[in-house]
Parts: sequence; C-alpha cells; structure tokens
Amino acid sequence: MGKPKKRRNKSGSGRPAAANDPTAILHEIEEVRPTLSAEKVGPEWGAIQRALMKAGADASDVGRAVATRDLELIDHLIARISNPELEAPDREPDIDEGVEIPEEVLRDAMRAYRKRAKLTKLDHESRLARSPLSSGKDADFDAIIPPNQYPPEVWRALARRGELESTGQGFYKIPLQRRDF
Repeated sequence: MGKPKKRRNKSGSGRPAAANDPTAILHEIEEVRPTLSAEKVGPEWGAIQRALMKAGADASDVGRAVATRDLELIDHLIARISNPELEAPDREPDIDEGVEIPEEVLRDAMRAYRKRAKLTKLDHESRLARSPLSSGKDADFDAIIPPNQYPPEVWRALARRGELESTGQGFYKIPLQRRDF
C-alpha cells in the first residue's frame, strides 16, 4: 500500500486578502470611533488600533492613544488620515513655566529615580541565563522609565533643570555631563 497523496489547497481558497482601500479603512474607523469610551475597556480599542495601523498612522502615536485611552489624540489621528497636511501632535505636552514644584519633591523624585535605576541595573546583571562561574555581564542600558509615584511634570522639571535628560517615549537618563546654568 502506498502513501496517501497530500491534498493541496486550491488557489483562491482560504481567507481573502485584506483590502487596502483608504476609503474603506476610513469608513471602518468612523464606525468604531463612536463606540469608544475613555472609561470603558473593550475590544473596540483593539479594533481602532488595528484600523489606524492599517491606515498608516504613526505606530507610537497610536500606541500612546490606545494605552492612555486619549480620545482627543484618536480624533487627531483620524483627521490626519483624512487630511495628511495636518501637523503631527506634540510628543510631550508643554508644561507652563509657572507651575512650581517644591524642591523637596524634586529631591525625593531624583532619589527615587536613582534607586530605580540601580535596582533595574542589578536585575539585568543577575539574570539566570549566565553561567554562575562567569563574571557576569554589565547592564548596557542608560535610560529607564522613571517611577510612576511622581507625575510626569516632575520628571520634565528635572529635565529642564538638567538633572535628567529626556530620551523620548517617557524614558529619562542621567546626563553624562551635567549642564551648568
């Protein structure tokens, strides 16, 4: 007895290819947008993320909008898809210079940042994948996401003062050379 023949799928069978028609994608986005709510988590947010990515929106902006459930940013991304000449949204919103953060809070935040950086470095250097007989490996990162017990305004204030340096996407690092003002 011989082996049974392998069955081959006929061409054209299976899932149809996704259409990249911009008007269809925009129509899909406009159908999902009214169902979104900043308070409600659900599959609508995943659907809007997929549709925005399919439409060619900036991945970091889409991720930030979905993660923070920012309806204004979603609306701005939709407007940008329908009119590409619009300007991109600000990456980091500007903080008024008039906002005064107490010196004690800045000092405590900087202490918390240094502690988080030290613990993150120790965690990366003590991975189990390395041989216990080897000398280990130094952690090769320089920027971390600061502790979330302080608001982003505190970290931006420390960056303005030159004690931290923003590397983008919410990551900060201690500058190699401290700026003197």
